[in-house]
Amino acid sequence: MSGLRQEIRLPGMIAMAAGGMIAAWQVEIKYWFEVAGAGAAFSLLFCAILVLPLCFIYSEMTSMMPYAGGQNIWISNAFGWNIGFVACWLIMLLYVMAMPTVAFGISSMLGYIFPITSMQTKIVAAIILVLWYFLTNFELKILTKLQNLFFWSTLVIAVVADIIFICSGHWSFDNLDWFPNGMSGCAAAVGLLIMKFVGFDLIPQLSEEANFPKKDLWKAFVLSLACTVLVYGLAVVAVGGIVSLEWIAETDIVDPRVADIIGLHGLGYVIVIMGILTCITTISSFWLSASRILYGAAKQHQMTGRLAVLNKNGQPKLANLIVGIFAMYFTIFAPEAWVNYMYTIYGLAAGGVYLLVALSFLKIRKEHPEWERPYRVRAGTLMGVIAILFCIWVLYTNALGMTPGAWVVFVVYAAVGVLLWAFAKSQQKRHPKEWAPVVINPDTVKREEASKLDL
Repeated sequence: MSGLRQEIRLPGMIAMAAGGMIAAWQVEIKYWFEVAGAGAAFSLLFCAILVLPLCFIYSEMTSMMPYAGGQNIWISNAFGWNIGFVACWLIMLLYVMAMPTVAFGISSMLGYIFPITSMQTKIVAAIILVLWYFLTNFELKILTKLQNLFFWSTLVIAVVADIIFICSGHWSFDNLDWFPNGMSGCAAAVGLLIMKFVGFDLIPQLSEEANFPKKDLWKAFVLSLACTVLVYGLAVVAVGGIVSLEWIAETDIVDPRVADIIGLHGLGYVIVIMGILTCITTISSFWLSASRILYGAAKQHQMTGRLAVLNKNGQPKLANLIVGIFAMYFTIFAPEAWVNYMYTIYGLAAGGVYLLVALSFLKIRKEHPEWERPYRVRAGTLMGVIAILFCIWVLYTNALGMTPGAWVVFVVYAAVGVLLWAFAKSQQKRHPKEWAPVVINPDTVKREEASKLDL
């Protein structure tokens, strides 16, 4: 259907997805403890269990429609071009908002090694983004190799560090403060921590470039989710058994400082370096996926067709540039308060996208049973219902947590989306042939391939 090259193998796909989910927890873990204490480990596990039905739904939908653009295309098939545009814009919000977390995460981690000002942090982040922009325009296999190296190294180092903490002699099960805010805090954390699992949904954006059987896509979803739970859950238990909630609330970066407490300053340096590499994998995962969302939107004439133009390496060059501009803006100009807004905005957008996907899954199953599904989830209706109920809970908990500042950011972003939608609708009237609404699905792809053969 396109010139995108199939260069991502299963380990690389797992690294891409998990790399998007696992990022800068040494800094963010403070927030988890504030909400649910050591019970955050249970909240993360419960959240992952509730995300599993979504993973299976995504596996079937991706195997049936493995096209760059992912959720936008599925939702467009179920509810039309306009609702697909809404989903596309919400997904972009999820991906571009990851950039400021990378900057602030790098800032906190570099501060462990040497003092660094806010301006210096932004300069470092900008240099990384510029470098990554050029990398995104090379063949994807180069980025995949880097992603594999960074992610699997991170996984090993993170697990080994936590085992060292637990076996250090300073760790005590009695020190774990499980539910300081009661079970209500743990339940709220289940909805709020959905942000830490935004990443499994990167797989549909890259599925067109997968170089392994579509029936095995579910393995990428489930294994990336499992890696994320392992790293986060073990980190909560490992540090929570050594330090108090008060100490965690007052420190700047948790894991390396815990290494100092047990007398392993060198381990602290290793954790910091690993954390920076983790942030880089996050940039890679979200950048690639954001450019594919724009690419898919262009193919459906929801945005300018120039976003679907590929360079000689098979990369969407203008889409990569637009993502780079977004990333640079949010990293350099986003206010410090942005980090405080992020969890709830992320959760609200994720809940909305996932709800639309679950509804689309049920609708398309009913209306298009004839479409081939290399992977078909068992008990599909039950999985769909569980996913819908979970998404409603996510929307409810995050809407309650939204501050006035967060609502302003969300509304402004939505207003920009409305302007882009209005532009596309105006172009449909001015250039009806070039901008005629398109909805990509197995039927349209077959017709396109047949017409090419006729030519």
